[in-house]
Amino acid sequence: MDFKKLKKTLEKIEMSQEMQERIIRNCNSKKAIDMEEYTMNKSKKSWLKKSIPMVAALSVFVCFSIIGAAAVKNGFFKDVTRGNGTVVGTTYEQASEEIGVNVTVDENELTVSVTMLTPDKPPYSELEEFGIRSYQITDMSGNVVIKGSDTELSQISNGQTEIKISLEGIESGNYKLVIHKYVGCSKADQPLEINGVWECEFDF
Repeated sequence: MDFKKLKKTLEKIEMSQEMQERIIRNCNSKKAIDMEEYTMNKSKKSWLKKSIPMVAALSVFVCFSIIGAAAVKNGFFKDVTRGNGTVVGTTYEQASEEIGVNVTVDENELTVSVTMLTPDKPPYSELEEFGIRSYQITDMSGNVVIKGSDTELSQISNGQTEIKISLEGIESGNYKLVIHKYVGCSKADQPLEINGVWECEFDF
């Protein structure tokens, strides 16, 4: 296998700095260091000397394979079942990396701007309306000041929509919106819950 070619290919994959640092930490973990020390201590044996290049190449392959896998969007559909196994609906899971969120404050209202990053792919390509199914607003100490559900549905246009949340009853300060569930609708199908975690800080 041409590992140099594989390395160049995988280096082109885009990912967040946080994800890169996490992968580097994993590759530099105690287990990885212990394995390297073990290999060096045994290097006097001729059979292991022949194995070292293969182990090194395999380590590079594994690390870059992890990078490649981590960069892939991983949302998936999941059946909702009753206790007897009967399928009663569908949800869409792990969608955190597939939806972008920004917020702006206008008097006593929060406008949540939602952008579907893959609007031409299911489930987003099938949806006509979008809303928030479950959310909370916390202060910067993590205390929940508003816990809400089921906002009004808004029309989707070119993979984007805006959703309104009332801020009545909270004092001025720094806050964080945390969304756990969206809901998407189309005329022909049942509403689809879209699960993940989305966070935005704002000043009120």
